[in-house]
Amino acid sequence: MLAVLVACGDPKYQPPAIMVAFSNEYPPPTALDASGTAGIATVVTNDTKNAGANFTCLPAGQCGTFTPNPIASNVPTTYQAPPTVPAGGTVTITATSITDATKSVSATITIN
Repeated sequence: MLAVLVACGDPKYQPPAIMVAFSNEYPPPTALDASGTAGIATVVTNDTKNAGANFTCLPAGQCGTFTPNPIASNVPTTYQAPPTVPAGGTVTITATSITDATKSVSATITIN
């Protein structure tokens, strides 16, 4: 009976929460020219599935593209700014964990 109880593990144990942060090596730029490109990476920690992140941006349809997308943790995607400056002059990019969609990080980029 003791072996059965030990094999079950501690029911109070919770694995560390997934965290998403921009990479120090490939952070998002604060500003970028229209149609300009930049490498941006996120680090997704405590993701036992190693699923990586999915990038999105706002305003939808006027914020640029990410290639490839989704992408593995700590691997840069190429962000291409929109060809024209969006209303308000900025875009907001967001990287969201594929494993836990409640975990994300965002940044605002001025488009010149």
